[in-house]
Amino acid sequence: MSGFVYRSKVSETSKRQILSFHVAGDMPDLQGLPVKRMDHDLTTLSEAKVGFIKHELLERTLSTRPALAQALWRETLTDSALFRQWIVNLGTRSASGRMAYLLAELRGRLAAMGLVANEQFDFPITQSKLADALGLSVVHVNRVLQAFRTKGILDLRNRVVTLRDFEKVLELGGFDSLEDDTSTA
Repeated sequence: MSGFVYRSKVSETSKRQILSFHVAGDMPDLQGLPVKRMDHDLTTLSEAKVGFIKHELLERTLSTRPALAQALWRETLTDSALFRQWIVNLGTRSASGRMAYLLAELRGRLAAMGLVANEQFDFPITQSKLADALGLSVVHVNRVLQAFRTKGILDLRNRVVTLRDFEKVLELGGFDSLEDDTSTA
């Protein structure tokens, strides 16, 4: 309903990998409906207001409302598409490309919820959490952010991202808003 949540999984070596970020309007636990037990964690990244729906109630409602069931199925498929894009991001892009892709994706999703103004949006994430999401060291994340600042591409200060050259962010991240922004599909 408000705030940020991230999905993560911890490896056998106790290293956390952030798998996705969720913003107001997302339903990050839809996969848990048929499975009954999640194999990952959901953690708030900031102060957040979350809503809970008992699975039994939701299942009963979905059995009598096929249009709602279809909408939630579409939401799950969209989430899956974002996961696939994230795998491509981590496996094929440079550090700056990974960062740019993440910020372009979040900007698109937050804009769809009316949470972007003047190319600025709240993003309460530490460099340590960015490192966990992007598969980089904290030092490398800091270098990428400093390079983006120096080049006038973006700034991340006081929990707010300011995109100074959004076209460059899209280019660096290989982000095609028509293809990749599944939040409006």
